Amino acid sequence: MNPNDEVAVVAVIHPHPDRLDDAKAAVSAALDAVRAEDGCLQYDPHLADDGTIIMVERWASREALAAHSAGAPVTLLLERLEDLVTAPVGVTIAEAF
Repeated sequence: MNPNDEVAVVAVIHPHPDRLDDAKAAVSAALDAVRAEDGCLQYDPHLADDGTIIMVERWASREALAAHSAGAPVTLLLERLEDLVTAPVGVTIAEAF
């Protein structure tokens, strides 16, 4: 694996303030399955001061990220989050250089 092939992702989840615990539970339930995906180097949730959940991710390649994005674990997570958030999940993708 070439380190320059790595892709970093920051995903921001905006839970309803009164549904934060439910959103955290949905994210926590997905962690093991996502971390087991081929090419997952990091998949860590963080809680920001404003109540948003920030996912810090690293993938071995764009192909690994694409497989993750279309895979069952993230699809199920997004379905679970659907009624718990105030906005769509924001995703920023960056490549190493």
